[in-house]
Amino acid sequence: MKALRAVLILLLVALVGPGTWLTPASAAALPAPSGLHVLSTSTTAISLAWKSSGSEASYLVEFDTDASFKGPKSTTVTAAGADLTGLAKGTVYYVRATAVDEDGKVLSKTSTALKTETRASGYTHLAPLGLKVSKATTTSLSFTWQSRGSGIRYRVSYATKSSFSNAVYDRETSTSLTVSKLQPNTTYYVKVRVITSSGTNLSSYSAAITTKTEALPSPKNLAVTATAKTALAFNWQPVAGTQRYRVQYSTSSKMSNASYVRFTDESAELTGLRSGTVYYLKVRAITSAGVNLSPYSAAVKTSTASSATATYLPPKGLAATAPSSGRLAITWTSRASGLHYQLQYSTKSDLSSPSTLTASTTKAGISGLDAATTYYVRVRALTSGGSLVSGWSQPLAVTTRSTEQPQLTIASYNVKCANCYSALPNEGTWYERRDAVVAAVKAQHPDVIGFQEASQGWLKDANGKAISKSQFEDLVERLGSPYKLTNTHRNNCVKSTTPTNCVYKDQGASQGTKIVYNSTVLTLITQGSKALSKAQATDADRYLAWAIFEHKSTGRRFFFADTHLEYQHDAPGLSTYYSTRVTQTKEALAVIAAKRQGLPAYFVGDFNSNKWSTPDNGPYTVTRSAGFIDPLGNVDRSTTTTDGAIVGKRIKTNFSSYNGYATKAPSFSYTNGTYIDYIWVSAGIEVAEWETVVKVDANNNFIGQIPSDHNMIRATTRLT
Repeated sequence: MKALRAVLILLLVALVGPGTWLTPASAAALPAPSGLHVLSTSTTAISLAWKSSGSEASYLVEFDTDASFKGPKSTTVTAAGADLTGLAKGTVYYVRATAVDEDGKVLSKTSTALKTETRASGYTHLAPLGLKVSKATTTSLSFTWQSRGSGIRYRVSYATKSSFSNAVYDRETSTSLTVSKLQPNTTYYVKVRVITSSGTNLSSYSAAITTKTEALPSPKNLAVTATAKTALAFNWQPVAGTQRYRVQYSTSSKMSNASYVRFTDESAELTGLRSGTVYYLKVRAITSAGVNLSPYSAAVKTSTASSATATYLPPKGLAATAPSSGRLAITWTSRASGLHYQLQYSTKSDLSSPSTLTASTTKAGISGLDAATTYYVRVRALTSGGSLVSGWSQPLAVTTRSTEQPQLTIASYNVKCANCYSALPNEGTWYERRDAVVAAVKAQHPDVIGFQEASQGWLKDANGKAISKSQFEDLVERLGSPYKLTNTHRNNCVKSTTPTNCVYKDQGASQGTKIVYNSTVLTLITQGSKALSKAQATDADRYLAWAIFEHKSTGRRFFFADTHLEYQHDAPGLSTYYSTRVTQTKEALAVIAAKRQGLPAYFVGDFNSNKWSTPDNGPYTVTRSAGFIDPLGNVDRSTTTTDGAIVGKRIKTNFSSYNGYATKAPSFSYTNGTYIDYIWVSAGIEVAEWETVVKVDANNNFIGQIPSDHNMIRATTRLT
């Protein structure tokens, strides 16, 4: 019935002329649709919108290439917008709209005609419609929009400015997207367009929408920690995601004539106040530029002191180290010249029954303490005559060193670069292998692991398009807490995320040679890398990555180095690449000697040389001559001997470290397999256990996805 009425309407239009029958005065119960405008155009379509006339059910939209609408076409829509399709390229069209009910009865006058034009070339799609926010958090926004067809992509642009300067772009195959790592309490402008899989624009952008991330919560637990005659010290619970804090203070509870100070930490001091005066304090989270990220906290009422014993705030910057078992070194910051200090310490958190000592400087040593024991320490200021001039600082908890010998699990793993996929039998893409790699690593619980071929190059999506995430970033992200990289840079460029138009800057990047550590067990002290020599300029770059770690519970430090030597081998009678590997090993050992600081040392990696190499296992010989120990004693041409071996327990050491994606994991009947991957240790490191990590059945066939063309090697060690 609705379609029939529309046809009759068109026939009447043709007979009596446009605008005559459709808009009789008796039918104009509603105003004519207004604000008719074009949203987007393509070569064969026009997208329109207008202001709704009211609660009517539908609109009749007429369009014609003739301004007098002598032979218009029409469509009926139920919303204040329409897509006109099947149009001619590069053609002028005139469009108008009339409100009608669901039966086609005219409810309004006809709108003013709009002149528009399809594109002669270029965009083949209309811009997406219905862009809206589906969810907002403090650091993310989720968007949805209507589909413009199957098998296409979209580019979403978002920025903090309506001009879209410094915009960020994301590609999406579906009609929804969540963007993260956004600024809290910030307005964003968003628009979306249709593109090809290669990124070519197929439509103009949609109209931009405006949205806002949620504000951060107000800082909690604002509390005054100390008072002085002209100063106050206070702190609050940190707010995740903030960069700065703004403290508001006033002598009025209404915060009239308030003053404002910015701070970077969740503790602060206000100075230059009036003595014996009531103050009110508030704090809020802000950006480094001063933009508000949260509301203010509730006000806290306090007052400055009037007593001479509180001339100064307590000493700040109280810190402690445990240089040896049973000893602590305590330091703090001076409040004024000429002051003396009183220090108290106890094994009880309330500092009951404390021991006390005095100091004329801002440091003190405490000896004769129990090992592996937590002590609580506090300090206050005195005059040289012993009169109190400050209250106690907040107690500091510090634990003395253990006397135990730390046990460390060390590993080395060549995970094969993601962009080196060659479709060998049993080989999977990085996306197919990475879960197996992560599972293998997590099962061994390494404290430190040297990765090779964890590439810095961008990964590719399902359509082969590069995305801004490297293989090593993806790997560590999937390993999750507490694992961290010693160096997060991809390239040694000012902009380290990409080598394109690289302006060189030493960022300590070492490409796919990466060191990852358990941050719960270890503290990273320092780290670096060194590029190694190569035979030809076109050969791949090779690196040594190194780091010094401190074992948290014992304070013991050690050195760790990871490398990946040249893989190419010489034709018969030549020794170019053999010599390159030897040279690279010597260069790596020179770096270790220079950076080691006399610490126990581990040297791991893929040396691309084994006991059957010709003319010999050069890197092995050089490393052994430098004083490092191969725990397996896997010397040249050895089958039954284990010369120099120190390992206590062997697990699958008869398997080779390189597997080449063979269905059956390569192994031997004798003690040691053929290793091109090594874990070397310095003298004084015990190796309780060594495992070549392979998941095989009773016939030595790999079970499940083979993680890499190398097997991970793992050693359980002890620093003596």
